[in-house]
Amino acid sequence: GVCIDVGTGTGALAIAIAKITNLKVYALDISKKALEFAEKHIGEERLEGKVIPVLGDVHSMPFKSDFADLIISRGSLAFWKDKVKAFREIYRVLRPNGFAFIGGGFGTKELKERIWREMEKRDPEWVNKRGRTRRVKKDIDKILSNAEIQSYELIDDEANFWVVIGKG
Repeated sequence: GVCIDVGTGTGALAIAIAKITNLKVYALDISKKALEFAEKHIGEERLEGKVIPVLGDVHSMPFKSDFADLIISRGSLAFWKDKVKAFREIYRVLRPNGFAFIGGGFGTKELKERIWREMEKRDPEWVNKRGRTRRVKKDIDKILSNAEIQSYELIDDEANFWVVIGKG
């Protein structure tokens, strides 16, 4: 099957998925610089041809409709300019019976707190940046309704926030 990692950054999640599945993974990012890092990491892992870097934007993905069995995105949701448009685009590209997992997480509350403490030391603006996710969580039902997505589940606990979309 086919997977798209939206906002792949350095390609870590795309590479991890490629290592444990038989999926062909498209590593999509809007940043040329990020894709350069992803290409380097893909080469180091000898996954050329299995992980394909793609320059593109979640708001207008360069894939045909009903293209991907799985769409994933960890950490990019808070940065999307038009979340309604982005979710519509994800739904368009998702195949019938496919799933999308959009959001992020740390696995455990303890790990999340440890990472946040470290980030606050490194980046004085971290408190403001992490507030983006809270704003998205507050509005997610409205965003998905406006994107005309009815079939979804929210996973929202102390360490994780995921929007899981199924396309019937």
